[in-house]
Amino acid sequence: VLVGRSTILIKGLSSRLGIPWSLSREWAPIARKVLNPAAVAAGSKDKGKVSFKDVTTILKTWSKGKLSRVVTRLPPPLRTRVAGIALRLQTRREDKANKKVNDL
Repeated sequence: VLVGRSTILIKGLSSRLGIPWSLSREWAPIARKVLNPAAVAAGSKDKGKVSFKDVTTILKTWSKGKLSRVVTRLPPPLRTRVAGIALRLQTRREDKANKKVNDL
């Protein structure tokens, strides 16, 4: 419902300002990527085959989106705890990366 309303709002503004705009034109590349993830896989050398790496990359992207959606729906105290854990994990990863760079 919100997409429809915002589309009508944007179409009205764009027509008033004389700017051509189409929701289908804007979303078409994204829809093609979602419908054909094998073609999007950057590491895929053969167009007909999907590698395990491609599947794990798509799975990671999907799971990150789902996780962020779940976290935003948590009550504020739990959201704060999850944000703290995520921050600690990120700083550990950065520290490991910095340590590897410094060791070289």
